[in-house]
Amino acid sequence: MKKIVTIILLIFSTAFPIKAVEADMPDSLEISYDHVYAVDWTVNVYPVADVFTFPQDSIDIVCEALNSPQKEILADGNWILWYYLNTSFHEARSIKSDIEKVTLPHGYKWGFGVIEDKAERLTLIVAICESKSPFSDTIYQAFLEKNSFGKPSVRFNFRQGESEEPLEKWRKYSEEHNHLLFEINGWLFSYTQIKDNDGSITIDYVPRRILEELYKSPRFTVPEVIVE
Repeated sequence: MKKIVTIILLIFSTAFPIKAVEADMPDSLEISYDHVYAVDWTVNVYPVADVFTFPQDSIDIVCEALNSPQKEILADGNWILWYYLNTSFHEARSIKSDIEKVTLPHGYKWGFGVIEDKAERLTLIVAICESKSPFSDTIYQAFLEKNSFGKPSVRFNFRQGESEEPLEKWRKYSEEHNHLLFEINGWLFSYTQIKDNDGSITIDYVPRRILEELYKSPRFTVPEVIVE
């Protein structure tokens, strides 16, 4: 069995800056900073499962599956949230295909995502989410911004339009739950990537391939700017 290294969140949250994009320059899909884009995102937010409250009759088969990839692994303390270092998208698809064959108990689901570091090395995220009562919302517009390190970051708001209802629901949910994972159109994002400023959500360390997929217009073949 591979050695599992428990990591400190503060250390990990600064360990994966993603590849910089030149300020004010478009990427391969003509996405520029500081614009608002039309998107069609299904956002689900889940608490990450705790290894001590997860059904113990299933924990052995879960750990066996999580340990099976021949990769360097970081495990996040008591949480069933694992990071597979230096993993290509091709390897990530293969690992995901194998791990998700393990059926989880009722009220839990697998989640998969990818982080990119400044050297363009990818890290696969695998988590078990508590899926009994997620927070869910649909997002129709999102920013692409440059963060303080000069890297691209995703930003959206749970208040879209004049209604305060989604924002109030989010405030209540985030107060009642800790260690939340975001899933956007099937891609998982760890709480180490996420900043929440009263419902204004910023996500860092997102690989270019995922950015291109998320910002593809729901109506056109290129990203659709709605506010410049």
